[in-house]
Amino acid sequence: MLIHIAAEDNWPPFSDHKGQGLSEQLVKAAFATQGYQITTVVVPYARALYFTRQGKTDACWNVTRQQNTEQEFTLHKTPLFSADSSFYYYLRSKPYASVAQIPDGAVVGVILSYEYGDLFEQHKHRFKLVQVSTHAQLIGLLNSNKLDLAIFFDDVLRYYLQHEGIKAQNIQRGQLNYSSEIYLAFSKDNPQSIKRAKALDAGIKQLKKSGVYQHLLSGIRPEPGSSD
Repeated sequence: MLIHIAAEDNWPPFSDHKGQGLSEQLVKAAFATQGYQITTVVVPYARALYFTRQGKTDACWNVTRQQNTEQEFTLHKTPLFSADSSFYYYLRSKPYASVAQIPDGAVVGVILSYEYGDLFEQHKHRFKLVQVSTHAQLIGLLNSNKLDLAIFFDDVLRYYLQHEGIKAQNIQRGQLNYSSEIYLAFSKDNPQSIKRAKALDAGIKQLKKSGVYQHLLSGIRPEPGSSD
């Protein structure tokens, strides 16, 4: 049984320019326990969402559970993993503890079509949003003081600064924006989606029971005191 997945190309270490990373490893391994195989097409995140909405692919990964995604897609119950996003600033952090505290008209940089939580969806109309396609663009804008702040997923920004040779000495982390639960989003119109979502949940449960899940996650976030 084959499932065709749109894999985003801009979210390492979860899904890199080849669509590879933790998301692929978890989804592939979980489905394999239930007799499924996956194929992928690697595209920008916004296009991955579009492909899945239109039924051009069966699913796409790295989707956050929030009101709009629950309406547009079929989501499984157990998240693949969680990912924190935080506020980042040029040179000096500000004390904003939530998007509700960001002032009207603030120039806020984000990645096009990314989800940053329901509260962000409620407040984003107040900001001058600068939406870009790549993290290199967003890092460059913030590092050259062209934004009041940007929102990055912490693991992803850390990856780019450690592995991509991007200099960002002027970027300072502020407070947590949102801890997102990350899912594989299935096409709402595909009659197989509910069955596949249940199969993925069963697979994730089996990976956790066997210890494979924890091993895969440790490749991204080593345990404290680990030599990795």
